[in-house]
Amino acid sequence: MRHNGLEKPYNWMQVSTWIILPTLLLQFFFFASPLLPLAASIPCSIVVFFFGALTAYKAIKTTITDPADSHSQKKTQGANFTDEEKAEEEARHCHHCESNVNNNAVHCNICHKCIEGYDHHCKWLNNCIGKKNYQLFFDTLVSLSLFLFSQSAVLIGIIVAFFVGWDDGQTSSTEQRAIDWFGANQPNVVIGFNLGFWAFDTIAEALILQLLFFHLSLRKKGMTTYQFIVKDNEKKRMESRKQMDTKRRRADHMKREIEEGNIFGRMALTVGGWKGCGCIDPITNGSVDDTSSPDGSMPDASINRDVIGSSSLDSWNYMLLQGSAVHG
Repeated sequence: MRHNGLEKPYNWMQVSTWIILPTLLLQFFFFASPLLPLAASIPCSIVVFFFGALTAYKAIKTTITDPADSHSQKKTQGANFTDEEKAEEEARHCHHCESNVNNNAVHCNICHKCIEGYDHHCKWLNNCIGKKNYQLFFDTLVSLSLFLFSQSAVLIGIIVAFFVGWDDGQTSSTEQRAIDWFGANQPNVVIGFNLGFWAFDTIAEALILQLLFFHLSLRKKGMTTYQFIVKDNEKKRMESRKQMDTKRRRADHMKREIEEGNIFGRMALTVGGWKGCGCIDPITNGSVDDTSSPDGSMPDASINRDVIGSSSLDSWNYMLLQGSAVHG
């Protein structure tokens, strides 16, 4: 059983996290800050460094926090339970941990333990996110987005200032500082580095903001990522059942119309099955008689079990991808 994200096994996403963040800071201090006038270089460097250090601190705290279920932890440590905890503990049992756990706990097959208030398994931090470290994880997203935004804002300012005066052949002060950069006289190389990292920051910022807004939406709804996935999968299963049921009913009624020689009924069923023609579909608008099948028997209300099984398997695999979370 892993206690936190600093324990093995590590993964490439976690390793890349601790390489990318220092690289971004080094790039800023060696390639961006020297191109700024001194009056702007000092405050900009302080802001970027502050948000970078805050991101690292929050990320480390999230990584080293053990989000394991409190009941499971107490049993492992041999601690005594209060009467209230015993009453709560009896509500649910995890067969993987062989221990009673909180009702909101979910077992993670990567960390091999139950996580209280399970949200998801974060591969970038190599740790589960649950009740005990979710706020730290959210703070990490906020600080990281501010870090990327501040750095990309400075970089775009440098890039724009570098090319000012090119039309009339003049050398801007920013270009001159790039020429003087460590005496290398390679302004195009210097600005090229800044362009490349600005593009990286912009893409990363877009992805982080998307994730941040997603979690803001979840917080507003009072849901976890795991609960959202379960609900979304249930919605997809219901839609799959509805589609299969509509398809079966259409086939039954088409067979009936063919037997009765009703060409207009066949046309209505065919056109109604086309995309965008649901408003005139006799199957979905309830204008057909479902009281009996073409053979005179009552229609089978069951759904194709192979389809349901496949949908459930897809949902299961999706949850495994999100962190190998299973119910205890």
